[in-house]
Amino acid sequence: MPAWSANSDEGILVINLAGTICELNPRLQELLKLQTVPQTVSALLRQVEGANPELAGVLAGLDAEAYHAQWGNLCIQHYPPRRLIWQRVPLLDGDQLAGTLVIFRDTAGQGQPELAKQSFLSMISHDLRTPLSAILGFAELLYNNRGKLEDDEQAEFLEHIIQNANDLSRYTQIALDIMYLEANAQNFESEAIFLNRFVKHWLSDALHRFPVERIEFHNGIEGDPMAQVAPSALHRILYILAEFALAESPADEPVGLRLSFDQSQAHIVLQHQAPRLGADDAKTLFQLMNPRDLSEAGRPILHRMQLYVASLLAERQQGYLALRDQGERRYELDLAMPLASTS
Repeated sequence: MPAWSANSDEGILVINLAGTICELNPRLQELLKLQTVPQTVSALLRQVEGANPELAGVLAGLDAEAYHAQWGNLCIQHYPPRRLIWQRVPLLDGDQLAGTLVIFRDTAGQGQPELAKQSFLSMISHDLRTPLSAILGFAELLYNNRGKLEDDEQAEFLEHIIQNANDLSRYTQIALDIMYLEANAQNFESEAIFLNRFVKHWLSDALHRFPVERIEFHNGIEGDPMAQVAPSALHRILYILAEFALAESPADEPVGLRLSFDQSQAHIVLQHQAPRLGADDAKTLFQLMNPRDLSEAGRPILHRMQLYVASLLAERQQGYLALRDQGERRYELDLAMPLASTS
């Protein structure tokens, strides 16, 4: 561990159950711009919470018992801003939890973002043509055989056109979102909203897009605290997270949606099953894609690819996304956003 930590390009943090920092390597000290090396989690929080409240939200509770892995994204508000991918791994001594390892990866390192963008553009240009070709093909069949097709044949062709048009629309939206967000790194203008009211309104709108009856909403907040968000961006994030949770979980399983908050952040949490989501998949959910990997194995699934968009939208309003492994292929998607100031 010491040799890896000292020479790694990744930021390494090791904490025991008492909240004592056992390892904090030079790379992490550089990434977080720490003036001194803190000895405890609480001391680390005091150094970062003023300049980076999002980071404080990620680090809070690191000394709590957590037997399963977590993954997330984070934008460090320095100049220039740094986008980090983080992973939290439990450290075990036999069957007993001994501490936590957190790894922070700077996505700007080694030219990876530019390579990933090139791979994404190559992939999206191919995938946009595929549904478009299908739409044109079935439309030509309908036109050339008008008056000759049975009703069920016409219905089948129209179903193919509608399905491929929906895929084309989603791919186009993802491409436009990514190009806009990558070109414009400024934070969105935000406003204070009542979170419970906003989510209830969003659920009523979502009736037309997917089976809302599978979403079990529980407001775990007493009263209705206000979050500081960009409403249109939050609306889009919720659609992406719900589509992901519904697509990953079995069709007969509900998706839980609950609200919570801590001292500085409001949380919208989706609880769901994901039997096909492995640890290797989870590590890359908040990344654009593997650079120059255009193989079928490296091509992200559409509803998973959208999580990259959601993570960028969350960052632009000084929030973040995290995925927590709950065991037995159950997960929690946590969208954290700053609470509105009461002053």
